[in-house]
Amino acid sequence: MLNFIFKNLLRRKTRTLLTVSGIAVGVAMIVALGAMGEGLRTGYAEMFGGSGADLTLMQEGAFDITMSGVDEQVIDDVTALPNVHEATGLIVGNVAAPNTPYFFVFGYDPASFAFERFRLVDGVPLGATRRAAGGGREIMLGKQAADALKLGVGDVLRLTGGSFKIVGIYNSGNGFEDAAAILALSDAQQLLQKHRQVGAVQIKVEDPREIEELRARLEKQFPRLSVSQSGDVADQAQMVQYMQAFAVAIAALAVLIGGVGMTNTVMMSTFERTREIGTLRAVGWQRRRVMLMIFGESVLLGLLGGLIGCGLGSGLMALVSANTTIGFIQGNVTLDLIAQGLITAIVLGAIGGLYPAWRAAQLLPIEALQYHGGGAKESIKARSRLKSETLRALSRRRGRSGLTILGISLALSSIVMMSGMAEGFIVEFNNLMVSTEVDLVARQKEATDTAYSAISEKIGRQIAATPGVQSVSGIVFSAVTMENMPFMLIFGYAPHEPAIKHFTIVEGRGLQGNREIIVGRKTLEALKAKVGDVVRISEIGFRIVGVFETGVSYEEGAAVVSLRDGQELTGKPRQVSMYAIKVNDPTQAEALAKQLEAAQPEIMVTLSSEFAESMPDMQNMSAMMLAITLLALIVGGISMANTMIMSVYERTREIGTLRAVGWRRRRVLWMVLKESVLLSSLGTAIGFVSAIVLGWLMSLIPLWGDFLKIVVSPSLLLQTAIIALLLGAIGGLYPAWRAANLSPVEALRYE
Repeated sequence: MLNFIFKNLLRRKTRTLLTVSGIAVGVAMIVALGAMGEGLRTGYAEMFGGSGADLTLMQEGAFDITMSGVDEQVIDDVTALPNVHEATGLIVGNVAAPNTPYFFVFGYDPASFAFERFRLVDGVPLGATRRAAGGGREIMLGKQAADALKLGVGDVLRLTGGSFKIVGIYNSGNGFEDAAAILALSDAQQLLQKHRQVGAVQIKVEDPREIEELRARLEKQFPRLSVSQSGDVADQAQMVQYMQAFAVAIAALAVLIGGVGMTNTVMMSTFERTREIGTLRAVGWQRRRVMLMIFGESVLLGLLGGLIGCGLGSGLMALVSANTTIGFIQGNVTLDLIAQGLITAIVLGAIGGLYPAWRAAQLLPIEALQYHGGGAKESIKARSRLKSETLRALSRRRGRSGLTILGISLALSSIVMMSGMAEGFIVEFNNLMVSTEVDLVARQKEATDTAYSAISEKIGRQIAATPGVQSVSGIVFSAVTMENMPFMLIFGYAPHEPAIKHFTIVEGRGLQGNREIIVGRKTLEALKAKVGDVVRISEIGFRIVGVFETGVSYEEGAAVVSLRDGQELTGKPRQVSMYAIKVNDPTQAEALAKQLEAAQPEIMVTLSSEFAESMPDMQNMSAMMLAITLLALIVGGISMANTMIMSVYERTREIGTLRAVGWRRRRVLWMVLKESVLLSSLGTAIGFVSAIVLGWLMSLIPLWGDFLKIVVSPSLLLQTAIIALLLGAIGGLYPAWRAANLSPVEALRYE
């Protein structure tokens, strides 16, 4: 039986190849994206657990260690506790390096136990040159980072915030760290503008048997900090969890589209071989044997696609890890991921072949032997209803056409949703800035993410003193986690500065001082609280004094505290994330922006209406959406090509007849292309409607729906229409060419 199944698949090499390719792309996404998520988790785990620390202290509610702020005085306080052998600070930050928009740097005390595990492969450790010659700022590069940046000992590395002399090259065995750099803790604090702060405190105990006792004492003494065993930090990190969830969602999309293509292929194969199946039944094959043959072919297709996909995913991960611009992404392809990819592919094959196998087994020999193709039983009445020959051709195989349209609609709906969300983010963030009635927005120049932007209040005062500036308002914002809300945006505004006035209070009152908070209506509902209640953020109590409305979804699903409280929560003392600037003469706003940038080279100033487009995080999101679009195009295109090739095979005799009665090659070519384009157009229309409906349903999700607004612009409509035409043209090009080049004599002899 297995030999028979192999022969059946090899008889239609093109069909088999396309089906396997569709599954392989989906499995490759499972492996590659899963490897990224696992690599990030492993990197975090080794960074904390591999340091030799037993416990780790971080800011309670911090979304990620890069956003955590702990007063370095805590290090001395912890060191003084019983059973503490040593405590040391750690800073992790994200900066821009040459040709590398995201480059991680770690700040360590070179004399601490956590620094000992970095094995020097060239040069000298941090501090040696400075002590010997009174040198300037030093940096050590990981081996992978040094190779990617093509730098060595003695070279100078330019980062956001300053230049550093490379004194050593290290290897830790952790790809996440080896693609980064290490600074002395004091230099890292200055570079990342976290003065007298660390991201985490790592603790090594005297007696491991007393860890739980020490942990309880730390939780009591430092209620605003979270205490974790070092090996558990990675599993608790919100950033890691969201990265893994995103990877699963994208991989599931690719697998779903590929699975629809698999079912379509096996169904079309069954239709094409109806007479063959009838012959097998006539010579004695039982229904069970026929069903096993079709089902076995489907499972084997899935297995082949899974094997190829695992190889593709591993290769893609190797290419991504070697890319100098995203060297921080370290893939970890595990046996569990490979097994997951293979099992998914086999299950897809089984599900995709189940109905076609059952249908083939139910065919009666006499009916199957009399089968002459999809259009044999088409009635004259049906022909008169469907005057268009293209629609008539598609209607003859409703199951095939329906599954193809479903696959295309899944691909296109994902494109519309993702692109619409990206546009929604940009529109809403621009609305956020415009609604403050300011003209310009300033953020830290070359900050890799707006959440990492840090501008000194001294610069704010200098901006305010610039002729032509009417007012300047500092804004701090970040993401925090709370008991009922795994993700919440928090904004910090000075209560008496102009920018806060756009928060229209509809219940209670506005901010008047510290330790007060105003929230959007949906935030209030998610917190299950009311005005007057106290909520805790990072173990700091805030009294809800008011509920606001702004008309901007970002803000109505967020909360606002005083600027000083926001600085404390985000670890930015005397700093802001951005400045909202109102000018005296709006017509001179662009000229004033250039003047401010020239006077303050540390900042980037843009018009408030264009601020979102200039944000690096928005630009990176747009790039990510483009990658998802390409993925959907590849999988959808494979499904389309597969469908049209099967259609041409099935209609070989029909095409031969058309050629024999005088149809020219061009007419045959155009007929098949029209069918392909019509299928993709129908799939696009359904996908577009599905995306709008699904987007509306997602908007109903408490709080999260405020951040998932889909904006359908004319450019998105045009983009979707172009993609539909491309899918149809690319998917139908080879099948149309093959149909046009069929010899009438050979086609009429085709069985």
